Amino acid sequence: MTDGMAMPLLSVENLRKTFRVKKGFPKSVTTTVRAVDGVSFDVRPGEAFGLVGESGCGKSTVGRSLLRLVEPDSGTVRFSGLDIGAATDRELRRLRRRIQIVFQDPYSSLNPRLTVGNTIAEPMLVHGLADRGSVTDKVVDLLREVGLPPEARLRYPHEFSGGQRQRIGIARALSVEPELIVADEPVSALDVSIQAQILILLQELKDRRGLSFVFISHDLAVVRYFCQRLAVMYLGRIVEEGPIPEIFETPLHPYTQLLKSTSPVPDPGAKVTFARMEGEIASAANPPKGCHFHPRCPAAMDVCRTTAPPLIQHGPGRKVACHLYPTEAASPEPASSASLSPPAPVPSATRSDHP
Repeated sequence: MTDGMAMPLLSVENLRKTFRVKKGFPKSVTTTVRAVDGVSFDVRPGEAFGLVGESGCGKSTVGRSLLRLVEPDSGTVRFSGLDIGAATDRELRRLRRRIQIVFQDPYSSLNPRLTVGNTIAEPMLVHGLADRGSVTDKVVDLLREVGLPPEARLRYPHEFSGGQRQRIGIARALSVEPELIVADEPVSALDVSIQAQILILLQELKDRRGLSFVFISHDLAVVRYFCQRLAVMYLGRIVEEGPIPEIFETPLHPYTQLLKSTSPVPDPGAKVTFARMEGEIASAANPPKGCHFHPRCPAAMDVCRTTAPPLIQHGPGRKVACHLYPTEAASPEPASSASLSPPAPVPSATRSDHP
């Protein structure tokens, strides 16, 4: 899975997670939702790896499973060679110091009863990274690093804006000196201008601290700015994976082409080709047989309706799960794409709020 590159810091293999959900009123029916269905990927040291897809595709469940905030049904998650799923409580506590998470909602992810200073200090005290005599200085240093004044430590979360709260959440994650940060939609709840500021901050922290990221988002433009590699998810499965430049230049999977065509670009004069998609969005509680995307795919064939395509290697660093590409494929050209709309041309810039 490493494609001949550096050994992965994080390795996820065949991760699966289902939920039992009750629906209906007045008589409820229990159904099984396959939130994550056989997901595998690697994250290398110092790399920002993007996980992209529509709401409900399972990407946030993957992120939480990495820290066992959600217990997966099966599969393996290894961090620096250590099996997180087999870790004891003591080992898991040590691992969680090395892996931290920044949540999507900056309003609900902070304890309203704690001052900002106590919120950031608590993890350092718990993990023995500071004592009562030194923790205040370390809190001040972290606040400055994320662009907040020292006196912010004396205030409560409700006194800050959304962007400021997200900076506090980032400072809390940094307080235990992690190696990997799972960023779960860290800018989606923020205004566009604030999104740019937070992305710039994360990039600076990544470069300065040598951090690795699993960056979860529904926005291709955001991931394009921040990440080096990308996996695209649809209804619990990865449908395409590869380096950011190649995926944006030649998206292989029809769903990736759809996401790219709906991603805004900053040039009002740029010609944009929208992918033609039909059919309804499937439910994770009752996904279609075969390829989950086939009801919306203009290139769907008979085999797509009965057989799920495997995620196969398709050229250097590229993977795709689509019957348009034969298992033995070695070039970026599909086996048959006569009915598939060509990918939209990619302008040199990413979007109008590019930092």
